[in-house]
Amino acid sequence: MKELYAFCEGPTEQGFCKQLLQPHLFPQHEGKIHPIKIAHSKSHGKETRGGVGSYQAMSRDIMNTLKRRSERNVFFTTMIDLYALPKDFPGKHALHRNPANPTPYVKALEEAFDKDVGDPRIIPYLQLHEYETMLFANPETFLREFDNCHHAIQQLKVIAENASSIESIDDGPTTAPSKRIIKLIPEYEDRKASAGPRIAERIGLAMIREECPHFHEWLARLEELWK
Repeated sequence: MKELYAFCEGPTEQGFCKQLLQPHLFPQHEGKIHPIKIAHSKSHGKETRGGVGSYQAMSRDIMNTLKRRSERNVFFTTMIDLYALPKDFPGKHALHRNPANPTPYVKALEEAFDKDVGDPRIIPYLQLHEYETMLFANPETFLREFDNCHHAIQQLKVIAENASSIESIDDGPTTAPSKRIIKLIPEYEDRKASAGPRIAERIGLAMIREECPHFHEWLARLEELWK
């Protein structure tokens, strides 16, 4: 059986992998995705998972899993936000980011990450700038999850329209995609793990790929893994 281990930032990304990537990559049930919450830290032998704490904890988790699974049909990827990436992440201090065009920066980080892991079976992916970026592809879909949010949706549309690309919506502590959504639809904060994947599912991968070129490139690489 084909298998893909996806090291995820949290339950929202895990839900995305199960609800969207699993049926897309394995429509005939010929494979399985294992979405794993990435290790955050380790203290006194106890490992904490979810969110990205230190790169050391994250890379150790990935390397240990790579060693355990050496079969030909097993591959690995990540679904981690660029937003709040740990300071010790490979290349973070050496690379320059142009806020108007963050794509070269995130690709360079992925390349540094790939080089550090040093295993051809892993496809590193950093989400520009975080998971909720994708939900700006069609804000109308929030209507299926939240009541009385018509005005908020119009404001989300304005944010998307004013950005050169929704992947360029900045990653400030109060202006990152999730922060903007929560400010306009506060209920999203407590329901993001369930609502986030469902909203993405209603938007559909085709539209997300069209609006998020970096995401599209990652998905295209995943589609080619077993060919």
